[in-house]
Amino acid sequence: MNAPTDPQLLTNPLLDFSGLPRFDAVRPEHVVPAIDQLLAESEKALETAVAPEFPASWHELSRTLDVAGERLGSAWGVVSHLNAVMDTPELRAAYNAELPKATEFWTRLGSDERLYAKYKAIDPATLNGEQRQALKNAQRDFVLGGAELQGAAKARYAA
Repeated sequence: MNAPTDPQLLTNPLLDFSGLPRFDAVRPEHVVPAIDQLLAESEKALETAVAPEFPASWHELSRTLDVAGERLGSAWGVVSHLNAVMDTPELRAAYNAELPKATEFWTRLGSDERLYAKYKAIDPATLNGEQRQALKNAQRDFVLGGAELQGAAKARYAA
């Protein structure tokens, strides 16, 4: 993933994935820049994965999407937890500023027709048992996320 170059991002505890989350170091002013950075990384990973020239393979899709998704999910989990247990006006404002962005990204990721097509193109015979089950679950999740819906039905589902 791209390392942040902004000096404030370099010291942001929400972007430190070297160990357990440093809950005590997270401040409300860390939330927006960190989540925006991680959303940008995740968006870039998604666009890379759905590019026509990108191989539809379990290894490549996992390598590209999982790291960005894990980083975003981990940081958002810390923010959500702190919002639940340490509710301050400043933290609530930061959480509420990022909640629609995070929700929109995860919803769009789960219903992306291009990404779903990549997962459908993976040959299950090339996978081990655990990977086959994960592929089956991912394809099911795309269907449940509305990836097969078209037109008005897709817009209504996304609303």
